[in-house]
Amino acid sequence: MGTAGPARTAPARPAVIACTGKVLQRPAGLIWLLIAGQIVTWTLAPALTHVVPPLDVVEGYMWGQERVIATYKHPALPSWVLEMTRLLTGTVGWPAYLASQLFVGASFFFVYRLGCDLMGRERAAAGTLLLTGILYYSWTTPEFNHNIVQTTFWAGFAWALWRAVDRQALLWWVILAAFASLAFYAKLSTALLLVAGGIWMLLDARGRAAFATYGPFLALALLAVAVAPLGSWLAETNFAMLRYAAERTSYATPKGIHEFVLGALGALAGFLPLLAAGLVRRPAAGGGGAGTLPAVDPRALRFLLVLTGVPPALLIVAALVTGTGLKAAWASSMFNLTGLLAIAMSGARFHPRSLQRIAAVALGLVVAIPVAYAVFVSMPFRTGKPPLRVLWSGPEISARMSAVWDQATGGAPLRIVAGENWVAGLIALPLGDRPHLLSDVNLARSPWISARQLADQGMLVVWEERKAPIDMQPYINARTEEWRFEKFTAPSSRIPIEIGYIVVPPRRVAR
Repeated sequence: MGTAGPARTAPARPAVIACTGKVLQRPAGLIWLLIAGQIVTWTLAPALTHVVPPLDVVEGYMWGQERVIATYKHPALPSWVLEMTRLLTGTVGWPAYLASQLFVGASFFFVYRLGCDLMGRERAAAGTLLLTGILYYSWTTPEFNHNIVQTTFWAGFAWALWRAVDRQALLWWVILAAFASLAFYAKLSTALLLVAGGIWMLLDARGRAAFATYGPFLALALLAVAVAPLGSWLAETNFAMLRYAAERTSYATPKGIHEFVLGALGALAGFLPLLAAGLVRRPAAGGGGAGTLPAVDPRALRFLLVLTGVPPALLIVAALVTGTGLKAAWASSMFNLTGLLAIAMSGARFHPRSLQRIAAVALGLVVAIPVAYAVFVSMPFRTGKPPLRVLWSGPEISARMSAVWDQATGGAPLRIVAGENWVAGLIALPLGDRPHLLSDVNLARSPWISARQLADQGMLVVWEERKAPIDMQPYINARTEEWRFEKFTAPSSRIPIEIGYIVVPPRRVAR
């Protein structure tokens, strides 16, 4: 007999490719790859294309330096985050974009962990990856704001609630209270989530049984202590945040509700095709065996239905009862569990190959959408149209308006910039002395500035285009200069930015 030839071995693959292949075969690996891709691409896209930060980021930086617990709009947690990034890095702009993506990545993590508890790793990974098709997890994320922060803690709350009820461990009730408290310091609409969680507990047998233990009452007590300072601030400011919310809902109810529903559906425009790509094929008839996944527990499905459906339903009912409107962006924190819910409802249409298809499309979107965003912001096709706000020549505007102040006041320190938050904040943000922002020239909206301080230090009042500012007489008297305007240009636009201004000099240099 002849001797056998040498055994044939498979060609060796490069270590990087082999490692990547292993990651893509593991649901947890897919999620970590998603989080890493989200942070890198969505930090770079605005950092490379924006000249100045978006409106909410400018506001956040300006309010963060005041170290207040809240503003007339919202609680101040996002502002604290921005102030910390400014102190750590010594700059503004890209740290805000990075912070935003860290919060989005944390949302993905909490959603995945909840999905693992509810229906296994494969379905959990698929439900998390589906979020890449939702507008509020991609295109809007460069604008770090209260919605993004609330979204993260909203997801964490859902995960902690399930574990607290399911495991009946006091530690999870403490964690639940922490997530709820942080969510309240992001946005007061967190109350809708607490109502949804309470409804689910009443509907669920284990949830009802939990009320016979110390856990829920410990969580409520800790939450009450944590948010007490916020409640005190609300009372001291005559419920300024609630009055601001009422102002924002003042348009007609039918239009507002229609816009809310249509906006929510529009945000899901990329989600539905992504879901269809994963579920387009049914598994083979009679296809049991190793590739078959167990059915989703009906209890888990009810949890997802209640926590996803109740908050927007409460908003709509409240709008109908009070005769107010709604804004579509208010639903952005309510989409966390949409992917898990869709996968849970897909039944037998979801199988192991579904995850592979969803992952392929989702990870592609994490690269493609930021590229499209960067192209949209930077391409010159906007010539002839007003420039995007993020392309305003902020440093030039700030430097020139600072020089105007110096010339008019003989070099007195610029301590207060007043006016609409965007223009006033854009001018104040780069200045080394970090002047205060007086929103809408309204002391009630900037309680860190006193009337005496305003009289002694003066202010630079600014506004966009030829829009007359609000009544200035209580602050100006005979000290103001005449209204003047400065024009600026911006990349990719030939339409000038026109800034109106009034110099109200400090008392010691008053004319």
